[in-house]
Amino acid sequence: MQSLLTLIRPESIRLYDVLKKGDQYSVVLAAWNEGETLCFSDALVSEDRFETVAENSLLAKSLAKGGGCFCGMQGGGYECCIPVLMDDEPVSVFELRGAEPFDDATIAMATGMVSVYRNYLALLEDSQRDTLTGLLNRKTFDAGFAVFLSSAIRSDESLQEDRRSHKEGSHWLGVMDIDRFKRVNDTFGHLYGDEVLILMANLMRGSFRQGDRLYRFGGEEFVVLMRDVDFADAKKKLDDFRQKVERHVFPQVGQVTISIGFTSVVSTSTPAMVLGEADEALYYAKGHGRNQVRCHGELVEQKLLAPKTVHTEADFF
Repeated sequence: MQSLLTLIRPESIRLYDVLKKGDQYSVVLAAWNEGETLCFSDALVSEDRFETVAENSLLAKSLAKGGGCFCGMQGGGYECCIPVLMDDEPVSVFELRGAEPFDDATIAMATGMVSVYRNYLALLEDSQRDTLTGLLNRKTFDAGFAVFLSSAIRSDESLQEDRRSHKEGSHWLGVMDIDRFKRVNDTFGHLYGDEVLILMANLMRGSFRQGDRLYRFGGEEFVVLMRDVDFADAKKKLDDFRQKVERHVFPQVGQVTISIGFTSVVSTSTPAMVLGEADEALYYAKGHGRNQVRCHGELVEQKLLAPKTVHTEADFF
């Protein structure tokens, strides 16, 4: 983006993240310039901040075009919109504005630079993804948790650091484990076991919001990070997913169930802390019938689990 600003010299440049639902595109501003300075929004954005693209705008036409760029007059000036495609779908779009039309050489340069950016994103995606399911991997979770936490804190500064109730949280981590998955592998073989994992990942993609982060940690363990949702909705989303898995017919295998443990994420959280709490809730679910959703804070409140000790940073060294 800095290269586009420096070499193309537009009056303004904006980068939008794109969300597609059905045939309708929505966008949210991810980065923009103020003079020579680039500004960035939060790394994680909830879906309710996306705005529907005006039907006849250049932005809408560029997204529908399926690649290349779309230029023309818009709002009293000239605009050039260049979408970034991943798997033939736009994931973001650059919007360049100027007082005069961009010439062919400038458009070709801008399009080439966006192509380089797309290739960089593709390489980054490959390193961040689990090779079997395409979900984010454990390494990406560890590297990105601090970003998620700082972004979550900014969006919810009113939340006290020492929560008085597990229901005060608005950011949640859920750990999911396929029940009796070893039996699936032993009975049907690893090929069908892998197919169950792939289908599980697809069910997750269809059940959670685009802004939620979906991970496979290895084996049959999956993780979801949810932002800007209250306790009741978080629990409902997780239980809806549990029921969706239970209803799904897996080829050859038939019915598969999952157990889920979840906990809130607050400003004092560390990856080890939230994963530990969610795992405790998961183990409780596994030990008390499987195929259920359990919240760590709720179990502590009911005196079914002991509260975990909160350590300071110094305690870890």
